[in-house]
Amino acid sequence: MRSKSIDMKLCFAIILGIVITIPFSNSNLAGAQMPDEKPINMALTLWVPNFIAYIAQEKGYFDKNNVDVNITLVQDYANAVKGYANGEYDGMFIVYSDALIQDSEGVDTKVVYNIDTSYYADAIIGSVENLTEVKGKKVGVEGINSFSHIFMLRSLENIGLSESDVEFENILGKDIPDAVVSGQIVAGHVYEPFITEGIKKNLTVLSTGADVPGTITNVLVFHSEIVEQRFQEVMNIIKSLIEAKEDFDRNAAEDIEIMSAKSGLNKTLIEEGLNNVKFLDLDYNSQFSMNNKLNETISLYDSGNSIGKFYAERGVISEYPDIENIVDPRFVKDLMAEKNLQ
Repeated sequence: MRSKSIDMKLCFAIILGIVITIPFSNSNLAGAQMPDEKPINMALTLWVPNFIAYIAQEKGYFDKNNVDVNITLVQDYANAVKGYANGEYDGMFIVYSDALIQDSEGVDTKVVYNIDTSYYADAIIGSVENLTEVKGKKVGVEGINSFSHIFMLRSLENIGLSESDVEFENILGKDIPDAVVSGQIVAGHVYEPFITEGIKKNLTVLSTGADVPGTITNVLVFHSEIVEQRFQEVMNIIKSLIEAKEDFDRNAAEDIEIMSAKSGLNKTLIEEGLNNVKFLDLDYNSQFSMNNKLNETISLYDSGNSIGKFYAERGVISEYPDIENIVDPRFVKDLMAEKNLQ
């Protein structure tokens, strides 16, 4: 799951260029909003865990929590990111690293919830049997100084290798299997459906996102002015998504039907997408994601500082990001306090 590849994952089942806009309005807001208040506009991309918003929509959780939400499914991830930056959307589901880059470019953003983290949707595949065998050889990433590069570096560091131990080649994820087979590289970072393609070519899965948890993670963000001006509505959106996730835990088959109908992806792809990630809940967000005392990559603070340092030192961004200002734990803290009182 990454900035340049999310829109490629699973979306091969969608006709290119489709942009589906599905409005959702509540007739009984019980005074939660002014009559002339506009809905909050949210962008979804073709990353399966994002479809939890459809469960919140279709099963009435947004309605129950008195929040008016307009959902737009954008097939092209890059267009969704650009639309958010231009103010077309108040919030969106985005790769965490992209939120940091956007903030550095003047898009004042708050990360309010951690939706999921990639486990098996991203992997390093190769012609060798063990990742340690790539030492002194060429490996492929989709963009030097990209998040693919970070994923490869963390995977190497996990088994005691450093950046100087390998030579990097810039290769698109979809081309990694053939590049390995041809001998151009011995291993490379890839994502579905190209992990499966590599396995069919008798390549070995050397490492996955599960080996470096929190490295590739998907978050919910809103523009800072939306967070400050419409705090309770943002709170109600997050609460609705949490309740939708709990609904999914009880009614997975039923909710996958909804996800499929709304997104256009077939149920098999939905199921595969969900099996390849760790779907996060409120407890996880409270204990790990929003924990600024935790010195592990599953914390958005620890991971954010590491990613920011990487990007700043390589000139991707002009200065170190202020993670304490970007990550906003207030919603998780308040909702966790409410849960503990029940």
